[in-house]
Amino acid sequence: MKKNEKTFNEAQENSKNGISIKKNEDLQNEIHHAINPKPFMIIRESSVGKYMKIFSYMVLFIGIAIVFNSCIGGYVASEPAYVEYDRPARPSETHIWIDGDWSWNNQTHVYVQKAGYWDRPRQGQSYVAGSWQSTSRGKSWSKGHWQKDAQQRNNSQNNRQRDNR
Repeated sequence: MKKNEKTFNEAQENSKNGISIKKNEDLQNEIHHAINPKPFMIIRESSVGKYMKIFSYMVLFIGIAIVFNSCIGGYVASEPAYVEYDRPARPSETHIWIDGDWSWNNQTHVYVQKAGYWDRPRQGQSYVAGSWQSTSRGKSWSKGHWQKDAQQRNNSQNNRQRDNR
């Protein structure tokens, strides 16, 4: 009992001196707000987060547009002349010759010829040579590529069916 009386007396003296003792609930609320400042963050996320999301989508869209623009080749009125280069010696009997391709130069806006090369055949694949495609915009180059044999058979069958129609 003496301890309780002592505490009570100290509290009365503190209140006389201008020091007020906070209630337990008030103290808990202050501690809770100090530890967990979510109401401020929710307001910030709702207003700023919305604009950040829009900004990030715009940056993403512009980045994709730049990548696609740099990958797309140009169009020319007529095919450039192909220059034959001397083939280097065949490295082995298994190597095959792959004719050179054309690549679009974004700075000069012309196709530049790339030299052919020897390459080993890939198992289950065959090389499809590049070719010029004609469109209403002009001519453009489709690069050569390796294609799975089954896929090549399906493509040739589909082309035959289209030709028969």
